[in-house]
Formats: sequence, C-alpha cells, structure tokens
Amino acid sequence: MKSATLVLLTVSALTAAPGTALPTCRSGRFLVLPEVYVNGAGPFRMMLDTGNASSLIRPSIAKRIGLRPTGWLEQSTAAGERILPAVLLDELRVGNVIDKTVEMMIGDVRLAGVDGVLGQSWLVGHDYLLDYQGGRLVLDGGEPAGGVRAGLQSSDGRPAIAAEVDGKRQALVIDSGADRLVLFERGPDTPRHAVLMTNFSSVQARPGEVMLGIGDAFRRRMRAVRVRAKDPDAGLLPTAAFGSVYVSNRNGKVVLIP
Repeated sequence: MKSATLVLLTVSALTAAPGTALPTCRSGRFLVLPEVYVNGAGPFRMMLDTGNASSLIRPSIAKRIGLRPTGWLEQSTAAGERILPAVLLDELRVGNVIDKTVEMMIGDVRLAGVDGVLGQSWLVGHDYLLDYQGGRLVLDGGEPAGGVRAGLQSSDGRPAIAAEVDGKRQALVIDSGADRLVLFERGPDTPRHAVLMTNFSSVQARPGEVMLGIGDAFRRRMRAVRVRAKDPDAGLLPTAAFGSVYVSNRNGKVVLIP
C-alpha cells in the first residue's frame, strides 16, 4: 500500500525501552497490534503497514475521540489518489511505547476488523523487527543474526532496498501491507486477470512469477502482479514472504530472514 505525499510535517518522539516486544495478531497475512491508544483513548486495533508513509484512523473513531484535522495529505496507491484530512496526535501509545506528535490521516480502511493503520509516521522513529514466526513486533532491539542484508533506501518516505527482478535492477519498498510482490510498468494494456486490493480501492493486475535477487546470495521465485502506471515507481516487496524482517532507521540497514 503506497502512501503518501506529505503536506503536514511530523516528528515522532521516542520514549521506548530498548528491545520492547509487542504481541501481534494476524488478519490474513497482515500483522495487527490489538491494543493501541490514541490521545489516551482506546484500545484500538491497528494494522501495521510499513509501505504507508503516514498512518490512518477511521472517521467514526476520529469523531468519537474528538480528533480535529490540522492539515491535509494526499494518499497515493496503485488504484489512485485521494486527499484526506490529517491530525498531529498528542500521544500514541502501544504497550509501554509512547510517541508524541505522530501524524495520522483520517479515512476509511478496507481491511475489516481494524480501526486504522500504523505506518511510517510512527515506525520511522524506531528500529523494528516484524517477527511473523513469533507473532510480535520488536521495537529498538538488536540486529538479528543471519539473514539477507541490504542497505536501507527511501521511496517517498517508505523503506526500500535495491533488488533484481528477472535480472533487472529494481527498487522495492519493504511493505507489510502487500500480500504479493507488486511491480509497476509502462506500456500498452494487456489482459489482466488478478485484482490488487489497496487501502481504499482495487485495480486490475497481471499475475505471474519472477526471479527475485537480493545481494549476492538470495534468489527466489516469487508470485508477482504487474500494474500499469503512468510513472512507474518502486515495486512492493511483501514482508510476509519472510520469517521476519528487521529495519534499522538508525543504521540504514534491512535484514530479511527467510
């Protein structure tokens, strides 16, 4: 889920203890934090979306807890764009992790059973491990041993790495909101027999398989979909394809553990 061009600037203030482990639950292949408090209200269920530059809360929840928009954001996905009101939260709390002035958009979310999305406007203030096998999110812990290492890049405020797709260099966003490898392409329209769901809509896509390469050692065939785009952007690498994924914003590093 690609998002967003920032119109409202935000700084997240870290007050977490080192190595804070937060339990998660699953909704399909997506990780959900079940107890998130927004400006003291909650608990709310929030999906983790590393491919979303901002965060998001449903309008009904925002109204109930009295969130007043202070700006606007453009949210961009493979299915199009929308302009959403946004707010700077006084406080966002997950477990004993408390962050101040976290940016959050107000808009609908397609995934049922969640109250919103936590994206990079919260995650960028931390190093984090998405542990799918252990069912947890670990904030500001040490770098895991083993795995495939890559330099951390940025694509519109989202974490990305350099990779090869069918032998061609390609930037890929580390995206916990994607359920398969997504590639964007120019060119004439061709038959498309898959539907790619985004945060608020859907788009036709062409399914297939590609050979993914990361660094010198990692090679894997992966399911992929190709989406037509006027200006092709970085592709989306689903974190759920790995046992765990570590992102260090401090040290500029990504570790993918198969």
